[in-house]
Amino acid sequence: MKIALLNLPYDNNYGGNLQRYALMKVLQDMGHDVTHINLRFHWRLPWYKMPYVYVKRVVKKLIIDHHACVFLEQKLNDRYEQLCKVTDPFYERYIKHTDVIPDLKQLSELNGFDAFVVGSDQVWRKTIANKYLKTMFLDFVPKNQNVLRIAYGVSLGSDRNELSEKEIHYLADLYKLFNAVSVREESALRLFDSYGWKNPKASAVLDPTLLLDKDDYIELINNSTTVPSKGNLFCYILDETKEKWEKIRTMEQELGLKAFEISLKGECSVSIEQWLRSFNDAEYVITDSYHGLLFSIIFRKPFYLFKNQYRGNARFDSVLDTLEISNNIDIDWDQLSNQLNGKRNQSLQFISKVP
Repeated sequence: MKIALLNLPYDNNYGGNLQRYALMKVLQDMGHDVTHINLRFHWRLPWYKMPYVYVKRVVKKLIIDHHACVFLEQKLNDRYEQLCKVTDPFYERYIKHTDVIPDLKQLSELNGFDAFVVGSDQVWRKTIANKYLKTMFLDFVPKNQNVLRIAYGVSLGSDRNELSEKEIHYLADLYKLFNAVSVREESALRLFDSYGWKNPKASAVLDPTLLLDKDDYIELINNSTTVPSKGNLFCYILDETKEKWEKIRTMEQELGLKAFEISLKGECSVSIEQWLRSFNDAEYVITDSYHGLLFSIIFRKPFYLFKNQYRGNARFDSVLDTLEISNNIDIDWDQLSNQLNGKRNQSLQFISKVP
């Protein structure tokens, strides 16, 4: 079957790229021909706004703030392309994809697919998907088009409703068109019930990255050029604060380990394979990242988790509850592995329903 895979627009996020890779690999291993929809951010001003906006920015630059940027959209596009250069090699090597799609209107030109699979990640969370929310419900696929619509591991990110009544009603019509729906968090099932989204009945599955095991990721590391990590206390922090770094320095002393950092930007950014190696090399992980938590589990590394309300605490709670992890110190890794294998089989059964 020819499948089009859709998730959040491509960027340099390590977890986002690896969940995309994992879901594609699972579907390919089942014999499907999978193509990722290469949706990209692109900032531009409508032509009718250009005169007013540019004049306003020039005035601001000359009178108020000489650091103000007149051609802001170009600056944002250049910055975006620069950040993506770190993860582009992985994407080009492992992800079969369409041509770049910077304009949502181009999605209507996609054809020749038997199924559209949307997920995983926070594709159905309003504050994350933003203007792409309707797209993630496949609004660009004609209602009368004879294709399968599958949602795998879609996340609302939060256990609180973020949708207006109007949005709930509009999206309900799109939801009903799906042949099968699954979510990452149990809390999403409760929200669906409150929305009246009961057909198809959704089920809970694992994030795609957990469908693969450690050996799959070790293979990615071995098939690339990486270097030994610069320490053994891996710090993957998305939202840095003074308090977090004070905690890191304290733990560094208490554990007798050497901290090293990798981030999504600046000098600390590395290839996806090097990021994976950081987990393998580490003796302990400190993170505020959802996928930082997942890969700590995959690589069997004890971890300290900073929860992250803005990015969605429901995601963290769901993983810890699903895998019955009560703390991050005395983890029985063999028992956790058995628990994970059981949940993995359930998730794979959902995917196997794709004809």
